[in-house]
Amino acid sequence: MTRTATRSMRGRSSARRARRWLVAVVVIVAVLVGLDFAARAAAETVMASKIEQQGLPSKPSVSIDGFPFLTQVASRDFRRVTITASNVPAGPVTITTINAAASSIRLNSYAFSSGTIGSLSGTALISFASLGNTLATQFGPLGSLLNGTGLQLTDAGPDEVRATLNLLVTSGSATWRVTRLSGNALNVQLVDSNGLPSSLLGSIQNLTLQIPKLPLGLTIDSVAVTPSGVVGNVTGHDVSFGS
Repeated sequence: MTRTATRSMRGRSSARRARRWLVAVVVIVAVLVGLDFAARAAAETVMASKIEQQGLPSKPSVSIDGFPFLTQVASRDFRRVTITASNVPAGPVTITTINAAASSIRLNSYAFSSGTIGSLSGTALISFASLGNTLATQFGPLGSLLNGTGLQLTDAGPDEVRATLNLLVTSGSATWRVTRLSGNALNVQLVDSNGLPSSLLGSIQNLTLQIPKLPLGLTIDSVAVTPSGVVGNVTGHDVSFGS
């Protein structure tokens, strides 16, 4: 066998060994990535159950950000967790959705059963449908009309809601300004009306909606009227969860 043939055989053998090592490395990486995602999914489920205990009516959606996940588990310190909850009762209103980003989450154990959220920030949406139900229960004689199919709520500016009624007994529109008072209190004040009898408007000139303590220690910092409804910016700090 010539030297050239020998070198060629050795080269092919080295190439085969390199391919085997490459395949082994790819398999190991794939297994580790799969374990990482499986562990993340399990942790999100446990954390969602514990966060639910902080005043939510049902289990929220929890998403733990960052890769790899297992290194965060080792330090018991998570950089960012996204929490989404729906249909949260809050006194006279029902919050349609809460979307909050939690940061600096410290676990008390590797079981994800308890911990502390350093800070929370996000939004709480009260949809026009939810706000319409609130108006129906709060505004006395107008309530029966507000429950009808002739009611349409829309945004009328960054801090105003317009209600348009087109019913058999009456039709017209009214505009309320929504502002935040101290704490979690919202003020709803009538600023304009057109075509509605004064007898219906007497009890809805000015209304304060006192929203009790929100889940996860969230407080309302500001509110704005959007095409989707009334949106409040919410924050929270040093919130404990689990037990």
